Amino acid sequence: MRPRHPALAALPVLASALLCCSACGASAARPHRQGAAASSLPAAPAACAETVASTLGVVAARIYRQAAGGRDVAQAVHRLTNSATLSAAARAGSASATRAALNALLLGQIARVEVLRGGRVLAAAGSGAAVAPVAGTLPGSAGARYVLSVQSDRTYTQVTSQVTGAQVLLLAGARRVAGTIALPASARVPASGALTVDGRSYGVASLPAAAYPAGALRIALLVPASELTCPANAAPTRAAVLGRVGERIYEAEQHSAVVAATVRRMENTGAFRAAVERHDAQAARQAILGFFAAHIHVVRVRVLVRGRLLVDVGGPYALAPVTGTLRSGGRVLGSFVTAIQDDAGYLKLARLFTGAQVLMRLGSKQIMGTLDPGPSKVPDDGTVAYRGHTYEAHSFTATAFPSGPLRISLLF
Repeated sequence: MRPRHPALAALPVLASALLCCSACGASAARPHRQGAAASSLPAAPAACAETVASTLGVVAARIYRQAAGGRDVAQAVHRLTNSATLSAAARAGSASATRAALNALLLGQIARVEVLRGGRVLAAAGSGAAVAPVAGTLPGSAGARYVLSVQSDRTYTQVTSQVTGAQVLLLAGARRVAGTIALPASARVPASGALTVDGRSYGVASLPAAAYPAGALRIALLVPASELTCPANAAPTRAAVLGRVGERIYEAEQHSAVVAATVRRMENTGAFRAAVERHDAQAARQAILGFFAAHIHVVRVRVLVRGRLLVDVGGPYALAPVTGTLRSGGRVLGSFVTAIQDDAGYLKLARLFTGAQVLMRLGSKQIMGTLDPGPSKVPDDGTVAYRGHTYEAHSFTATAFPSGPLRISLLF
């Protein structure tokens, strides 16, 4: 089984999106489940809004830090600083050779990059607005420097909106640079507090950022006030909000535009359809391995013909299964179940974005977790004591591969 491609890959964050961005959701914090020991705060809506917005702001900051210094950045910097071709071209001052070398190093990971000599741009590659620039010196280039970004404006705002449920804006002063919501010309977004846009009320959280290749930005999260529901104090509120973030990460692995496109691509792959039509398990396996090699978002595929298993390729633990149907001329040849994320990938994403301890259980058996073995019982919502620590817990039911309940608990 190959590791998942970076987006949403256990992350390397975003970009491929750690999350496979689809249409951004609007719900920031759902109402507490019935039976949970919690009450809302009608007497202190400002405190509730501030707690929810600031908690989601921490999540947005975690996502931004990955764009500024995560694994994608480390890999991109390594490629640039270890390219003898790039260093030689920059040392010679050849714009065309430097540009060619940069284009060869993008690999669908670097959004923008430029090389400078004497403070002037010698060559650049990539396109579009980007955030979180990273700069350094090219070894053996006679002092040439590079500036790169692995995160476009659009990807950052969409991924952050997908994960938090908030509307996300990039602002340069009062000017909107990018975002998931349009602003009236007269709108001014505060650093925190309340904001009304087109008759809708939001709670606001802000954090600093940087534009590519230079310049200050402000990231503003607009959390719909209609979605703000808080337990009796701040700690359960933060747990509920971050727990919902964990659920959103899972939902993106099962219900996103990228997932739907992946299923369609598999359904329309001729070699895969032909192998299943012939009931050729070896050819079907080779077609699936071809999906892996092509860096399609797939970690496991299980093929059925007339209800009988033909082949099952991938790792032992995957989650968020989706189904597809293979047809020829309207005739059903077979079906498949696939997943774009494995349990380890989800665990890394959830921990990275929320800071939670993550437990994953099938029945009473813990199959994976950041606490080993973890507490024997974890509530849906509430406190749990374990090895001298008290945690706020949030649990939800996901789907294991190929079917069946998988209980995921996040402990804060």
